[in-house]
Amino acid sequence: MKKSVAALVVVLLVSLVYSAPSYSADKVDAVKIGVVDVQKVIFESKGGKDAKTQFENEMTGKKKAFTEKEDILKKLRSEIDKAGISDAEKKEKEERFQKEAREMRRLREETEAGLREMDKAITGKMIGEIREVISKLGEEGKYTIILEKDASILYMPNTIDLTGKVIENYDKQKAKK
Repeated sequence: MKKSVAALVVVLLVSLVYSAPSYSADKVDAVKIGVVDVQKVIFESKGGKDAKTQFENEMTGKKKAFTEKEDILKKLRSEIDKAGISDAEKKEKEERFQKEAREMRRLREETEAGLREMDKAITGKMIGEIREVISKLGEEGKYTIILEKDASILYMPNTIDLTGKVIENYDKQKAKK
């Protein structure tokens, strides 16, 4: 009886081993993971540098308008503080000073809002273009998944970092346009 049970167990084990699917490396697709530092692409790519230059040029133009307003306010302040002007003149200059100060605050608020919108639009456009480059790189390189580098990755070898390739491909794409 013991021999027949032992033989039955051996037969069952052998049949399980041969009937179980084999998972060899050639039958399973390898998982391929890549990582991209999107911020680095934005700051180091040609497109990112061009956008930064465009934004800085816009800011320079806006600063000029502020400087002109500041000069007017300084001049008015010095005229108000001058001794020997009548109360009527002083009141008139104070009113003009207040008006110019309000105008400068309004200009500053509008400028800041405009620059924020410009930055948002430029960055949004760039991120869209960068995502296209990453998608194409993922398809061509047959990656299973590509993660953003700062997405709470605790460890990664440098060999899976695709940032350099993304910058190179993004620069090529921008050069074509």
